[in-house]
Amino acid sequence: MSLVINQLSKQIDHRTTLNQISFTIEPGQIVGVVGRNGVGKTTLFRTINGQYLADSGDVSIDGQVIATKPQLRTQLCFIDPLANFFKGATIKQIQWYYQTAYPNFNNAKFEQLLNRYHLTSKQKLRHFSKGTFGLFTIILSVATEAPYLFLDEPLDGLDVLIRKNILGILIDEVATGERSIVIASHNLVELEGVIDRALMLKNGQIVNDYQLETMRSNARKVQLVYRDKQIPAVVKQLGRIVHVSGRVIVVVFEDFNATVQAKLAATKPVFQEELPLSLADLFMANLTDEADFELLS
Repeated sequence: MSLVINQLSKQIDHRTTLNQISFTIEPGQIVGVVGRNGVGKTTLFRTINGQYLADSGDVSIDGQVIATKPQLRTQLCFIDPLANFFKGATIKQIQWYYQTAYPNFNNAKFEQLLNRYHLTSKQKLRHFSKGTFGLFTIILSVATEAPYLFLDEPLDGLDVLIRKNILGILIDEVATGERSIVIASHNLVELEGVIDRALMLKNGQIVNDYQLETMRSNARKVQLVYRDKQIPAVVKQLGRIVHVSGRVIVVVFEDFNATVQAKLAATKPVFQEELPLSLADLFMANLTDEADFELLS
């Protein structure tokens, strides 16, 4: 059962926030959606899940368009962290609502996770701290048993131990291969440890779709030093510059092969060293504009 986002577009206040976005989510994946602040990650989640009406494009499950078959919405779960509908409700009342909305709601799992984190059914959401609210939304999402979960900054405000436990829960949920989780987060270090794939969002479009295992095999992060402060044109053409400090240049090469190595050697750097490559480096390489650096040429 695949979830297909096809040419999805959305304008907010007459500004294009999503521009013909397309991608497919397969069962058993944990996918990260990465982008700078205000780039449209939350808008993307809201549009996929029907909180916003798309201006064009569609969302389908196994070829069935959700907009024409509303019952398919129970296959998706997105609890908007900015929604205030349930702030005055108790956990028990919210449980009742979600039992009604999701036919496969797992009460045993829900109550087990509540007990694990010392939450009680009589507590009201308005009394929750930011971290406790984030924890509760994850518990609620998991308990719906929806095959596709969308989590917006799910670890924000949680302490180190709870974050570790929550990540363990999410990994367990996809281990059967029947569920997928899509996470929007700024915490790239923690994302890298759990996601299989990263979608990079920029200017309302997906600019890169990385399978992290493939990326780690093919990409390289290289530190170069030249005698003067001129950056060779071939370095700009073949790689993406992520840092410049005087004569020191750090470059990400997404497909570092023998040809790239030979062309790089021809620029005659006085020093060259390969550095560990992280998801944050890819973020910098793809989503930072040249104007953000003082590139000396």
